[in-house]
Amino acid sequence: MRKAIFVEPFSGIAGDMFVGALLDAGADFEAIRKAVAAIPAEGIEVRAEKVMRGPLSCTKFTVSVHGEVEEPAPQGHQQDSLSHHHGEGEVQGSQSHGHGHGHDKHDQDRGHKAHGHRGLAQMKDLIRRAKLGKPVQRTSQAIFEKLAAAEAKVHGADIDTVKFHEVGALDAVADVVASAAALDALGIREVYCGPVTTGSGRIRIAHGVVPVPAPGTLECLLGFDLRLEQGAGELVTPTGAAILGALATPRAPGEFYPERVGYGAGTRDGGEVPNCLRVTVGRTPDPALEPPVWEVAANLDDLPPQVMARAVEVLMAAGALDAWTEPAGMKKGRAGVVLRALADEGTLSKVEEAFFAETGTLGLRRHRVERSKCEREWVKVRTPYGTVRVKVGTRGGEVVSAAPEYEDCRKAAEKSKVPVRKVMDAARAAWRVR
Repeated sequence: MRKAIFVEPFSGIAGDMFVGALLDAGADFEAIRKAVAAIPAEGIEVRAEKVMRGPLSCTKFTVSVHGEVEEPAPQGHQQDSLSHHHGEGEVQGSQSHGHGHGHDKHDQDRGHKAHGHRGLAQMKDLIRRAKLGKPVQRTSQAIFEKLAAAEAKVHGADIDTVKFHEVGALDAVADVVASAAALDALGIREVYCGPVTTGSGRIRIAHGVVPVPAPGTLECLLGFDLRLEQGAGELVTPTGAAILGALATPRAPGEFYPERVGYGAGTRDGGEVPNCLRVTVGRTPDPALEPPVWEVAANLDDLPPQVMARAVEVLMAAGALDAWTEPAGMKKGRAGVVLRALADEGTLSKVEEAFFAETGTLGLRRHRVERSKCEREWVKVRTPYGTVRVKVGTRGGEVVSAAPEYEDCRKAAEKSKVPVRKVMDAARAAWRVR
């Protein structure tokens, strides 16, 4: 099974709400604090506290920069957050962190002096220099890439010319990194999202007045189930939209086993609908998990070693996925062996027939087992002793093993008259530098 979350933005979504909900559902605050502290900038601090939003107990996640904390933006207003180079001038974009519920940040009224404008490459470099774990780093960068791509499309600009202003501010970088760290702390592999309540009305941006959701925000949410014209003011911020657009599948999980529920509070309180985000942590079937197979076993104490070795060969020839022996102490103190084999539904009967024929056992045990596999591929490498195949196993895009094929190495060693270990070492070295 894979750990997953189901996000319910019934009152919108913002970066701080997302982190708060994950904290409320059990994410380790210290892991999040350490990730934010790794950002190469001074003065960033985070805290979490329990608050009430309507009848619901929630966790409020707060970022301060040099001691300054976000104040809620006026209802239905939004500060500009992006700019991009367009022709000779610099044109303000449409995204921000401030909105009607005050879920995220806006800096123009807060006096943060050192944020400036950062391009996507600069943002990714900032995250890279934070020396975060690879999963946290990849997730953080993916969120900014999503937002930059959305703004570039809205404004007809190249993604490399998009400049982050408020979204690039240190408090917003902290929200993004904290979101990635919270997901990693919980071991989340999949993110699903229900209907997104976007708010209603219009907001003023540098280009004029636009409807809610703002253009870049809406671009991030293409393909999602949006509840437009529901809720007062702007309920979805660019950070929240980018988190969903970069990470979430826009539907409920088909098979889901809930374990914990968390509520993340927005800044404002009051209103008919509680200003919070609900996240349910649970498990879904692992797509890398193969259909269950059968494990068949027998205790044997009367077969010579040569016959036992032959039995393993016959089981594999009958279609067993694997076959092996284990030493065992039998009744009356006799030494014995447990012979085991794995078989799928299509080969089970043949494998059992081979068991009885080759071992003479009077009975078999069998039970269903699940297997989780790495993705596998063969890579040919050239060594001083000839071409050798290397079996490479990957999991989640990461290489977890690379093993030279023994038979290839054995044949090459016999041909070159060298120890087989030399061929295997050469194959490993060739794969590493390929």
